Amino acid sequence: MTQVFDNERALEAEIVDDASISVLSPERLRILRTLAHAPKYPAEVAKELRMQAQTAYYHFRVLQDAGLIKVAEYAEKGGALAKKYSVSAQALVVLLNEDWKPMPLQKKKPPALLKPFIGAGFLDGKIVVGSPDAHGKYRAGGSDYAAIELAMLLGSFASFAPPLYLLDTEVRDSHRRGNLLLVGGPKVNMLVSEANAALPIRFDEKTFAVKSSLSRKTYGEGVGVVELVESQFHAGKKMLVLAGADHNATRVAVLALLKKSARMDEGNLFDNESLAHVVQGFDEDGDGIVDAVEILE
Repeated sequence: MTQVFDNERALEAEIVDDASISVLSPERLRILRTLAHAPKYPAEVAKELRMQAQTAYYHFRVLQDAGLIKVAEYAEKGGALAKKYSVSAQALVVLLNEDWKPMPLQKKKPPALLKPFIGAGFLDGKIVVGSPDAHGKYRAGGSDYAAIELAMLLGSFASFAPPLYLLDTEVRDSHRRGNLLLVGGPKVNMLVSEANAALPIRFDEKTFAVKSSLSRKTYGEGVGVVELVESQFHAGKKMLVLAGADHNATRVAVLALLKKSARMDEGNLFDNESLAHVVQGFDEDGDGIVDAVEILE
């Protein structure tokens, strides 16, 4: 037994072979749909469908031989044993190929920031993190392990086909043509560095201070940015940037998405149409790990 899905709904289904599906006709489909509501005697179905009883019994025998219906219960009537029949499943599935996909997760709806990256329960895009090796024009290595927390969040909304993530040094043209979730600042993530100048909230190329074209403000160290924008690499695709000047600030950006997604969906304080934010983190319990986030804009 398997299942078929339609958005957040599911039906129990049975995979049938060519021989079984070949016995179906309009009359037998009507019988199956009638039995799908409740087990019934062939005579009941014949009356309901205005079909001759002998014809109904013949169709029932063919459907049972094909494994499409089964005996649900027995009852003694007039000295004879009567049988009620039911369908084997609520839906029948014919496999045209064996190109199976990962099971989609039917869970809560994703926040607006993640919607472009989720389709029919599957992840539509790649997470890109900075390579841990010294690379790029800044010759820096990435250590943005907060990408794991982003992956866990995505996993609550969508399934995926590996690889889930790529190092920025592994990204090819084919990847650039898709949706991208970029983790890490321009110092360690070459794709963020390439897109930086066009971002509504960007990093200064020398100091890595965060500069917002929406508020006209400049922010110092320790802040992160969360920005959903049109991809700079391919028209019609989206890019989510979760970044900071260092790995601690990048983690603040990811934490903001985890803890403040509803507020982040409302848009920037200075431009409500722009899903771009500056966030700051705090260590409220004093254990050395940032656990609270404030949205600065």
